[in-house]
Amino acid sequence: MQAEQLQALKNWFIQYVKNFYHDDPDVQAGIELKEEHTKRVCEKILRIGSSLNLGAEDLYLAETIALFHDIGRFKQFALYHTFNDRRSENHALLGIRELERTGVLVALTEEERNLITRAIEYHNLCTLPPDLPGRLSLFARLIRDADKLDILEMFTASLDRKGDGPDTQQISGLPVTPGYSPVLVRNLLQGQLCYYDDMKNFNDRKLLMLSWIYDINFPCSLSEIVGNGYVEKIIACLPKTGEIQKVYDHLHAYIARRQAR
Repeated sequence: MQAEQLQALKNWFIQYVKNFYHDDPDVQAGIELKEEHTKRVCEKILRIGSSLNLGAEDLYLAETIALFHDIGRFKQFALYHTFNDRRSENHALLGIRELERTGVLVALTEEERNLITRAIEYHNLCTLPPDLPGRLSLFARLIRDADKLDILEMFTASLDRKGDGPDTQQISGLPVTPGYSPVLVRNLLQGQLCYYDDMKNFNDRKLLMLSWIYDINFPCSLSEIVGNGYVEKIIACLPKTGEIQKVYDHLHAYIARRQAR
């Protein structure tokens, strides 16, 4: 993949997104939210890829995956007025259909198109399928890390701005009520990911976000999480209980072990 091909894809993306701009300020805010998220994920995937000493062509490919990883979000919001896949449809698969419908990737090689679409397909799965081919595994893990880093950044920023009062896009319909679900605490203490279906309130969403630490793939990504204090910021907005302290201690020890490798 060449630099001029990437630039052409960026130009296409700008025009595609403009088709969803809207006079309704709430709709426009949703479109801009995902447009800005995409820009930041592109920056983050380049940082991670550079830390791995990837060559220029692989960095172009990684940035293309980041550029299109949420392309389905725009049509999703236009059709369903939500970013919640459970209330609409899988935004990754919707995005792949849009890429295929528009033919925007037609100038790329078959291998490049396959890597892009498969990495997009896998970016929002709870866990990656086992035994992925080496290059697909690399790009799938790159976009998952970059995406998680930006969501963690947005999420913790919303906590900073509003104390314990999250904004609408981050809640996804979850009630702001006391307490949390024990199953999510158990998962965290066992070093396991938490699941959306187990969430009952917004505190559960915070716990689920903490469990993403177990699905971070690259040292650069983990260092960014530590440097920005995302774990501490989320813990500070959870109930002050012995269980939550144990969760923090467990995560802190896990991160220390990962960084010592």
